[in-house]
Amino acid sequence: MTSNEPRGAPTDAHVDAYRTTGTSPGPRTCVEAHTGLLSVLKFGSSILRDVDGYRIAAAEIDREVRGGRSVLVVVSASYGTTDHLLAAAADLSDPPVPELLASLLTTGEDASVALLGMALTARGLRTGTLSAEALALTTTGPLDDAIPVDVAADRLVRSLSTYQVVVAPGFVGRDLGGAPSLLGRGGSDLTALFLASALGAHSVRLVKDVEGVYPADPSADATSTSPLRTASWREVARVGNGVVQGKALGFAERHGLSFRVASPGGRGTLVGPRGTPNPKELGS
Repeated sequence: MTSNEPRGAPTDAHVDAYRTTGTSPGPRTCVEAHTGLLSVLKFGSSILRDVDGYRIAAAEIDREVRGGRSVLVVVSASYGTTDHLLAAAADLSDPPVPELLASLLTTGEDASVALLGMALTARGLRTGTLSAEALALTTTGPLDDAIPVDVAADRLVRSLSTYQVVVAPGFVGRDLGGAPSLLGRGGSDLTALFLASALGAHSVRLVKDVEGVYPADPSADATSTSPLRTASWREVARVGNGVVQGKALGFAERHGLSFRVASPGGRGTLVGPRGTPNPKELGS
């Protein structure tokens, strides 16, 4: 039996939940979750500073593949790209039209996807890349601070069945009317957690230029020399100095998703229901 409703399209429940609470209930399950061990890795602009940064990310992904896992990678634009584009937009139009601004910033994410795809291919990894349009992450709310509500998970599953690694853009999506949208500063964290939830991923790591979450800002408190081994979502929101996007933390807490914050090659901090064994630990 076929349906006229596109796979991954938001249901009335998603839209109504957002209108009532201002939050997304999480992606609608439109396909069976990927059956293999799936890791989701997110690399932000602090890692993707230059071509060497993309090589570091590729080496980290290669280690995950050699461990027998399929890997979905979420990337931010390379370092400085978003700020450069924002400055150019502000010079031309103050304030910029939200749709046009989102469309402009999407180019930075798509370029980053292509660059990492090249680095991975150079290492001999079978790599698939998805543009923002191909990812089809559906959002609702303001175009510059949107909430993800659904994704074409079947497309991701097909790609993961074909390739060892699939690279997708963070931070960007499309609203219910098809207009380009942004998930707010740090939105790639939210993209990674949202896709991990949609696919039933085994683990997710937000790879940053810090070793984990510190109990206080290490630049201001010399005693904060070691990151926390574990932390609750709310603890990270309180002491994490913005290392994880607030909306992403809220999504993870509502859906019981644990994840790691770590530097390349590190264990970092496990974020979740601290001190409680968690069957949905994404980041073991």
